[in-house]
Amino acid sequence: MKTYKLIIGGQRYAAQVLEYSPSHAKININGTDYLIQIEDDTLSQVPVLPKQEQSVPLAPALSSGFSPDNGEIRAPLPGVIASLKVKEGDAVKKGQAILVLEAMKMESEIAAPVDCVIGKIHVKEHAPVQEGDLLMTLEGLQIKPAPASKPSRQTVQPPSESKVRDGVIRAPLPGTIVELKVKEGEMVREDQVLLILEAMKMESEIHSYLSGRIAKIHVRKGDSVQEGDPLVELEGLQ
Repeated sequence: MKTYKLIIGGQRYAAQVLEYSPSHAKININGTDYLIQIEDDTLSQVPVLPKQEQSVPLAPALSSGFSPDNGEIRAPLPGVIASLKVKEGDAVKKGQAILVLEAMKMESEIAAPVDCVIGKIHVKEHAPVQEGDLLMTLEGLQIKPAPASKPSRQTVQPPSESKVRDGVIRAPLPGTIVELKVKEGEMVREDQVLLILEAMKMESEIHSYLSGRIAKIHVRKGDSVQEGDPLVELEGLQ
């Protein structure tokens, strides 16, 4: 039995003709059998089409052509509006079918891309549309952007003696100052966090390896530093 490989609307389908007669045909598309009626003068001989089978195969749901900025749903390809599944003012859930678009003898469900309310329907059933035509405008969008990944935080190993000279704590590696934890004149103890340095997408806590008073802070939030640059100067060392 020959298998026909089809590409419809960018989707791939495998079709086989299982039965064929002047009145009907049975076709398997991607593992699902469809019983198709063929128009004839003697319709009484056409087998009854079971409810679970469709005369027009239903292609995978489409959700392209959505603009989250203005809530507009646009046609992803040319076709005809086969049916509208919602009306203006309806609240719908993400993935719910809102209309069916028939294109190239295939029916494709257009699904709601987010939880929303149908604001305005710009098309009618059986109306032809072109790719990019405005279909619906959605309101009350509940778009949850993916949370920005926060850099992991680690503790930088104590610097060598060459990087703690005269009470000056220096950058152990190149990076950017993302947060200052102390201010000038403040007393700090050994191992207290002085600032946060971001390097290679990792946040590193820079600790004081001495006890004393903050005499001078050489950097500000947002500054870029190189390895060995002075960060914090201490006095009254203990």
